[in-house]
Amino acid sequence: MASSSGTRHKNREDYRRAMELEEARKAGLAPAALDEDGKEINPHIPQFMTTAPWYMQSDGPTLKHQRSWKKEVRESEKAKEKAAGTKEWYERGKKTFQATKYRKGACKNCGAMTHKTKDCMERPRARGARWTNKDIAADEHVAEVKLGYDGKRDRWNGYDARDFSKVQQRYEKIESLKQEEAKKKELEEKFSKGKAEAEAEAEAGAGEGE
Repeated sequence: MASSSGTRHKNREDYRRAMELEEARKAGLAPAALDEDGKEINPHIPQFMTTAPWYMQSDGPTLKHQRSWKKEVRESEKAKEKAAGTKEWYERGKKTFQATKYRKGACKNCGAMTHKTKDCMERPRARGARWTNKDIAADEHVAEVKLGYDGKRDRWNGYDARDFSKVQQRYEKIESLKQEEAKKKELEEKFSKGKAEAEAEAEAGAGEGE
């Protein structure tokens, strides 16, 4: 089926000029073709990719049919990301309500309402909170995070680079302690060496005096 990309009903001369222009664009001697939005089209892209289907009703080469047509979905996702400011993720370790007595339906082991006994991450007690009514654990913060295809497979989603500063501080402290220990050891060696030399000189002086 013929396409509406401007290549229909061309005679031999027009086809030759089109081929010369295409070669000049590939060599960088002529400016690249522009699509409907005014964006440049890479001249090395094959013609079957820049030629739009007949139902697109395009007057020239374009890549609009190659892009995602779900514009509304993309705009809504961008709006959500802009409103959130950062990537949405679980707040680890955050607690909400601290109960003083055991509540019906709570975890029999720790007493929290946000999980069941089989999902409890606390060490199994000899007598759970249900029977002792003591040391009731606080409820965890449960967040409903809706992730897309990429978000579910993002290895670094939820990673906070500020957490690594604690690791850096720990290693810097270890390094400073090592340096202090090395300096202390060096001073002790110098002191012992000086003491040994002083004792040797004293013994030599005593020998000469005799």
